[in-house]
Amino acid sequence: MVGSLTLLAFRLQVLFFGKAAKGSVVGHESRQSDDSTFHLPVISFADEEGRPQRFTSVAGATGKQPALGTMVTVRYLPSNPRRAYISTFLHMWAAPVALFLLGAVGIAACVKGWFVK
Repeated sequence: MVGSLTLLAFRLQVLFFGKAAKGSVVGHESRQSDDSTFHLPVISFADEEGRPQRFTSVAGATGKQPALGTMVTVRYLPSNPRRAYISTFLHMWAAPVALFLLGAVGIAACVKGWFVK
């Protein structure tokens, strides 16, 4: 639950205090997880001062998606442009929601175990 609330706080900070920019997919970074390889898009964009920024997305797929050159909307913090996300549900909200649901199910299972014998 704490992890989901931390992720949620980061995303809300970017949503309310961040800026939007157009970016493009310039590469993919591969990560291993069990028997799968996930490809996280690497995004390049210019911040509000015109300085080039680059980040690796927090979400990816087993295939290299989106394709190189794809234009995406980015949300980032002007005070810390490295805190940036592709502005879609998957990239901004899926992890906090999933962790919250897992935590809630775990807590519910514990509470049910305490009262049902």
